[in-house]
Amino acid sequence: MSVRRGSTLATGALALAAALVVPSPAAGQAAGTGGSTPPKALTVYVRNWTRVESWRFFQPPAGTAADPDYTFVANRLQLGAERHTRRYDFVAAAQYVQFGGLPADAGAPAPLGPMGTGALYYAQGGQTAASRHLYLRYLNVRLKDLSPGWSIQAGRMAYTSGAESPSGNAKIEAVKRQRVDSKLLGEFEWSHYQRGYDGIRTDVDRKGYHVTAAVMRPTQGGFEDNAGVHIRRVNVVTGTVAVKPGPHLRHSDWETFVVRYDDSRAVAARPDNSGQAASQVDAHITTLGTMLVGAYPLSPARQMDVLVWTAWQTGDWYGQAHRAGAITVEGGVQWTSPRWKPWIRGGFTHATGDKDAADARHGTFFQVLPTVRKYSLSATYSVMNLNDGFVQILATPRPNVSLRLDVHRLSLATAADRWYYGSGATQKAGTVFGYAGRPSRGFTDLGTVAEGAVDYRFSPRWSVNGYFGVFNGGDVVKQNFTGGTRPLTFGYLEHVLQF
Repeated sequence: MSVRRGSTLATGALALAAALVVPSPAAGQAAGTGGSTPPKALTVYVRNWTRVESWRFFQPPAGTAADPDYTFVANRLQLGAERHTRRYDFVAAAQYVQFGGLPADAGAPAPLGPMGTGALYYAQGGQTAASRHLYLRYLNVRLKDLSPGWSIQAGRMAYTSGAESPSGNAKIEAVKRQRVDSKLLGEFEWSHYQRGYDGIRTDVDRKGYHVTAAVMRPTQGGFEDNAGVHIRRVNVVTGTVAVKPGPHLRHSDWETFVVRYDDSRAVAARPDNSGQAASQVDAHITTLGTMLVGAYPLSPARQMDVLVWTAWQTGDWYGQAHRAGAITVEGGVQWTSPRWKPWIRGGFTHATGDKDAADARHGTFFQVLPTVRKYSLSATYSVMNLNDGFVQILATPRPNVSLRLDVHRLSLATAADRWYYGSGATQKAGTVFGYAGRPSRGFTDLGTVAEGAVDYRFSPRWSVNGYFGVFNGGDVVKQNFTGGTRPLTFGYLEHVLQF
């Protein structure tokens, strides 16, 4: 079995991790003479994910040479080492991904495009049913307490927007993990190749607030098998100021944020409703926003949560003035005393679309570099030109079992724009932007999605999770695909080991 591009870099990371595992004689002597074992400063870990995915996509029109029904398997293995001391943290990890049975015929010509994740992996993986790659996932150092509460991190790192400042409140953090994290910037975590960020980040943490600033470039990844390659023509600058729960903001976490995105990649694609071709990307967008997450006790056995997230965008999109926005309003109630601890939530998201393809203004909300599946478990749409009303039920029948059921009612914000899907930049050059769109054909009804997920943890190191979703297409789907009564179904089963 050959190892694809990036193996030299990843092998170097593995060697570095191995070197860190071997303690120096001086360290061993110090431990022996001290009469006690010092805190462990090094952790070496292995994590492995094996997932089987099965797709039955919407039926393409007659005569389309594409098969929307398929199943494939993939494995992701990560080896890493972390050293944590009072003055610095060091993280290094390499990752190996391999597929089996990717579909060669699940991609249709534009505007239908790829039908499910298997088609995306195949198209961006050198058109092989057994795509594979070994690459550097993380390599960074964080210097701590340069002054009280001030740290600087540099290298290839993780970055998750919305998670820069832990609130210290478990309920608030649970809402943020599900409905805020990675909404604009994320690691594309659910995809096997994922995404990293090369850059520098600084944090100032105080009792009542937290400030974060970062300058970064993403790596290739997501569905692109040549993962880990630095994308030098995408620049991201971001900053957040978070006010923690305290005497002046009881049971609430408030954050303001800004993200600047500049993209001039040699990618011949333009994902909008203009119908115009492009030889390279020309997008320069600033996103300004704010978020409030609250968790408020109603009684000893009930707790209410509230989320308000809003963003406004300005900038330039292929020479057009870009003006767009999005807003999310959600709420829920959890009963904490019953065995199942049921948690019922609901809410609505509106992300603007472009109302006139012929004018000089682009109005489609741009989701930047998110982890799209946090907001679309079916991975079939993005938070762009979208209205999404949902109801959600979560439960924990046992401490090691988590259940989730969602129902989403979806429509396009404007019929003049498109049905978008994707998760941001995956290639530094080529024809894949990272977002694509299917035409609305004058309709707005996208459909209804019902989906459920279960997570069973046998032990802290061993778990299994599964998902199944049904997408009943509305008028937008029926105008693009035949067999309008045939729903899209998607399911997977994943096995996770870590030690």
